Amino acid sequence: MLTGSSECTPTAITISSANTGPNTLTSAHHFVSLKLTHRNYLYWRTQVIPFLRGQGLLGFVDGTRSCPSPQIDIPAGDNPGDAASSTENLAYGVWVQLDASIFLLLISSLSEEVMYLALGRITSRGVWLAAETALGSSTEVRSLNLFGQIQTLRQGDSSTEEYLGRAQRLVEDLALAGRVLTLTEQNLYVFRGLRPEFRAVASSLAIAGRSVSIPQLADYLQAQQFIHADDYPTYQPATQSGVPAALYAGRGRRQQGDGGRQSRGGGGRGGNQRGGRGGRGRNGGLRC
Repeated sequence: MLTGSSECTPTAITISSANTGPNTLTSAHHFVSLKLTHRNYLYWRTQVIPFLRGQGLLGFVDGTRSCPSPQIDIPAGDNPGDAASSTENLAYGVWVQLDASIFLLLISSLSEEVMYLALGRITSRGVWLAAETALGSSTEVRSLNLFGQIQTLRQGDSSTEEYLGRAQRLVEDLALAGRVLTLTEQNLYVFRGLRPEFRAVASSLAIAGRSVSIPQLADYLQAQQFIHADDYPTYQPATQSGVPAALYAGRGRRQQGDGGRQSRGGGGRGGNQRGGRGGRGRNGGLRC
């Protein structure tokens, strides 16, 4: 990250305005279109730095192109009547004009939620340091937190779409925080969290050494789910009592089946009893 703490350190360095000026920033909105938020500091920084470097203006925010002195001291001459004096430093006016243009560029790239970073700042470096101090360290902490979440990610009772959606959001948030996961890393964490019925697909992809994106993995799992739809129960959200609705449906079918068998069995026993009574009646008639 860019370092330094001083917003404006007066020097007597002369600034050449040959290739820099306010007109070079008129098209900045085409190159710096992403608004800074609490979550995308690294993305914002990644688009601003190349633009400023390409315009020869990066030194204004990284501190290497410090503010010139408003006046240039002229030492006394060799003659006794030549006293020391000072004159206006034209480079100072150029520097102030350029810095104001960069300041405006940075302000326009702040979202409303982080606009407070510009309050009280008078130079572009002041805004840059405020953003770096406030959001740079929090980005690192967020990266560690998100990385821990994806390591412990599990599908559980959620559908395949819900599970992969959570995984995709974590991958994108990690990228925003500066921790870009490779496809191999994504597969490692996502495969491990799948339910048992989907691990055959995951194992075949891992053995084949083929890394796939999360949207591609969704296609494979949907095909697996379609082929083996009759082999595995359908996972449904839990009811208010905490028992999945699928279990109630299964119990109802089993109870109906048991009742049917009992009715059929009872009918058979009843028939035998009636037959037995009839037999005794008929036998009785023969005895007479």
